[in-house]
Amino acid sequence: MRPLLVLVLACVACTSATEKSREAWDKAVSGRGGSSKGAGGSGGGRGSTRGNGPRDNWQALAQFTTDASETLSGGSTTVSVPRLAKQMCSEVPEALSEDPPPDAVRCAPRSPFAALGHELELELGRDSTIGLVARDLSDQDSGELVRQAMQRLRGICREPWVSASRADNALADFHRCPTATGAEVVVGRFPTNLAAGQWHFSLAVLGPG
Repeated sequence: MRPLLVLVLACVACTSATEKSREAWDKAVSGRGGSSKGAGGSGGGRGSTRGNGPRDNWQALAQFTTDASETLSGGSTTVSVPRLAKQMCSEVPEALSEDPPPDAVRCAPRSPFAALGHELELELGRDSTIGLVARDLSDQDSGELVRQAMQRLRGICREPWVSASRADNALADFHRCPTATGAEVVVGRFPTNLAAGQWHFSLAVLGPG
């Protein structure tokens, strides 16, 4: 299985509601059961930002993470994906007009973000998730993104980063930390095509269950 985004949390103390939210998000973005059909947004999120694209700005990424943490502090019952998409996407994904709407959508952010020359794409989940992702990265670039994200965003964490990787997926590399609002930040990467050397990077904020 090669999902678009895997938020792997190794927290055995999580409540059942939190676990249910995480499972729903994982199912939505992995495409199991067709729940993410049409979840693509208005494009973007790939390639270099050299030239006229957005410049690398870790301060903007830190502010995005802080804002997302505050937005999700009330938990999944307060999250409206259509409202978030209207506020945060450059164009509202067409998938949100489907009946029933998908559990997760992807779009180009209203304010472009880039890190290490890679433009980041926005992902929103009904189960209290706001994230930025970069796809089709090299092993080296994805690893460096994880390293720098952990270093530059550590001031947002209420406690030190801890590993959130799972034993059943040794190649995935995820780390999490709690924030002062009760939300959780997860940074990580996983391979999507090892033969082609392609990896997926994710910076996600998860609201409390």
